[in-house]
Amino acid sequence: MSGDGTVSGDDPLVDGMSLSLRLRRDFSVADAARLLAAARRIYQDLNPDAGADEAPAMVSCAADALFVILEHAGLLGEDADSRLEGYTRDGLKLGGWQAQVVANEPWPLSPEPRHDCLRGDVFALPPDQTEAEQ
Repeated sequence: MSGDGTVSGDDPLVDGMSLSLRLRRDFSVADAARLLAAARRIYQDLNPDAGADEAPAMVSCAADALFVILEHAGLLGEDADSRLEGYTRDGLKLGGWQAQVVANEPWPLSPEPRHDCLRGDVFALPPDQTEAEQ
């Protein structure tokens, strides 16, 4: 809710409007080695024509691992796009998408969303350390 009492996102639906969804979901890593190994196996599942040495090269960091897992879960990638394309006959035209992984977020979201509702802009990125030092 904004300071003037209006609810953010309550705009009327009209032809030609552009809608952007910012989705934030926070995760924590309980076992980095197991997660990386699982992400590499999943990469092989998603890319059966890839050579055995390709998975370690393509899944080598936290962002790679998370993106592969999200694609496998159908939350990103071709599966998600295919599911959303089913709504084109209902008037929804797909646009592009972007995703970003932010490591070591200083204020991760709570598993209970209502606990975060008064925190301000939960989509604001943490200040860049090089900017903060200047």
